[in-house]
Amino acid sequence: MLNTAINLQTGFGHLTDLPCIRLQFGEASAVISLYGAQVLSYQPIPGKDILWLSPLAQWHNEIPIRGGVPVCWPWFGPVDARLNPQQQSLPNHGVVRTRLWQLTGQTETEQGVSLTLAVTVNDLPFYKGEVTVEFKLTLSDTLSMTLQCSTSMLQQAALHSYFAVDNIGQTDVASLPLAYIDKLTGETVQTHTDKAQFSMEVDRIYPLTGDELKIGGTQTAILVSQQGQDATVVWNPWQQKSIQTKDLPDDSYQQFICVETAHLQLNSAFTLELTQKLQCS
Repeated sequence: MLNTAINLQTGFGHLTDLPCIRLQFGEASAVISLYGAQVLSYQPIPGKDILWLSPLAQWHNEIPIRGGVPVCWPWFGPVDARLNPQQQSLPNHGVVRTRLWQLTGQTETEQGVSLTLAVTVNDLPFYKGEVTVEFKLTLSDTLSMTLQCSTSMLQQAALHSYFAVDNIGQTDVASLPLAYIDKLTGETVQTHTDKAQFSMEVDRIYPLTGDELKIGGTQTAILVSQQGQDATVVWNPWQQKSIQTKDLPDDSYQQFICVETAHLQLNSAFTLELTQKLQCS
């Protein structure tokens, strides 16, 4: 009989007073924060976390947690003018990263353990009324995360995963399209390889990515499956930006990459269902 459990816990790592939930399925475990519905840890086997959490991460005073899998909604990066008609000063990556979510459901079976968190917002600058967003986490032989919004509206979203790496110079992300938007220059770049590698700051949007990507060069290759996306964002801040970022250690660029499952179009209203599933090989 597999060991399965879903338990509330206070604190994770140095964030000692953070309200969290721990999931256990056999040897695998995951920890998710109720603050931001943010997955902080995924260990397919004990002692091997494939996610990276900054040792300088904070969560008080509406500070978003740096690392794990931040939930970006209803905009990605700086807010687009179509979602901010009055040009208010608004945080990057939306409003739900710094809200407390509620546990609305949980199940334990021999196939996996699941929970659902939800948050309702009523202060969006571009939409009148209440909107509820749900985040479902399922732990089995994989970790599956699904962000849902059943309200048809203009919205962007991303699951902004930070993956721990052993050697940034030997890490790559494969099966990417042969063109990307370089956010550092604003230019569209054509390339002859389907791999992203890291020897300088990287901030790229790969439009129309496929449903499976592979992170290689780590001790354990990570398969990233995704659904509902229209883009994948690949990011590493490199040295100078790490030094300039308060909640990143100076050398942290060597320890993680971000591979983000995203839906970025703002041409029309739609209902959101965005999934990222992680599996080690």
